[in-house]
Amino acid sequence: MCLAVAAVLAAATFVTPSSASGDARFGVNRVNIAWLPSPERENILASIANNGIKSVRLSLTKPIDASIDAIRIAHEKGLAILLEIPLSNPAYFPAGTKPRSGHGRIWDMYRLSDISPDLFRSAVGDALKKIDQLGVPLVAVETGNEINWGAYNGDLEVKSKAKTRTARSLKELNDLQTVERGAANYVLLLKAVREQLAMTKYSAGAKVISAGLSDIPVADADRRGIDSIDPPAFTSLLQKHGLDKVVDGYGIHIYPGSGGSSSARDQHMNQALSICGTKPGGKPCWITEWGFSNKSTSCSEDDHSRERLVRATKSRFEELMQAGRVEAAYYFNWDATPYSVWRCGTLSPAGRMAVTP
Repeated sequence: MCLAVAAVLAAATFVTPSSASGDARFGVNRVNIAWLPSPERENILASIANNGIKSVRLSLTKPIDASIDAIRIAHEKGLAILLEIPLSNPAYFPAGTKPRSGHGRIWDMYRLSDISPDLFRSAVGDALKKIDQLGVPLVAVETGNEINWGAYNGDLEVKSKAKTRTARSLKELNDLQTVERGAANYVLLLKAVREQLAMTKYSAGAKVISAGLSDIPVADADRRGIDSIDPPAFTSLLQKHGLDKVVDGYGIHIYPGSGGSSSARDQHMNQALSICGTKPGGKPCWITEWGFSNKSTSCSEDDHSRERLVRATKSRFEELMQAGRVEAAYYFNWDATPYSVWRCGTLSPAGRMAVTP
């Protein structure tokens, strides 16, 4: 990584090389990079690094070897790596386990209550070992993604029809007992990640981060007909099962939206980020996704409106970082529209504001 291995292990946090122009607290996402040919992976990660960006969030998706190759390339380009482990890999579940149906409106998804911590430990441990053999120090590992709504947690319900009232709280869920069992299972996965990281040479000091929780508003959950529990309530559920004993930080996703007033966006962010280091023993947040949409596909697009939104949001993140409540923020996404900041072969104004000083 353009980051000395010893420094990473000693500090277990972001370290910016003296020659760097970027701020390593602010990175970008590049989703599904394992699905691309190796030369294309190399070109994308080179573009990210060459634009002064210091940190990237990559996923351990299938094919696993291609994901590990992307991690290798990112390291060689000098990028610090936050590794996200999706929980949709069939290898983590007993043979014959069936995912919960998405009723054709969204992908089918496995249940957290069905996952096998032992199978997960074995598969993830093998991947971390391969990464370690490449000499790559991970900055952090985030287990799962948006597990507080039904798209990524099969224990939460996808209603048979869209535009249906969804649960407003844990108590309103149709099967809270199963959701509780999944939450307990999930904390065991985090414990397994910590144990496997401790066995590595280069990533023993990596932070263990809980899944980035979604900030989907109730109205949007109803429109989709998919149960979604707000981040503070779902974090409390995980804490009940021992979350704070096994993590160094809470993952969270923030999509404030470009419509409405600035005060409404601030209220949205404050609610979602209320979990961040606000009580004794509480953990700081890692904002592993955030961003604003720009649906224009024109190379002559005006991105300055989005740039103003990004500037204000990033300023708020920096305040929370100074207060010790947030450690890092990864913009979503590098080159996947409509959130992409890499447009027509260059970094957009919003992108420069999001990830560089």
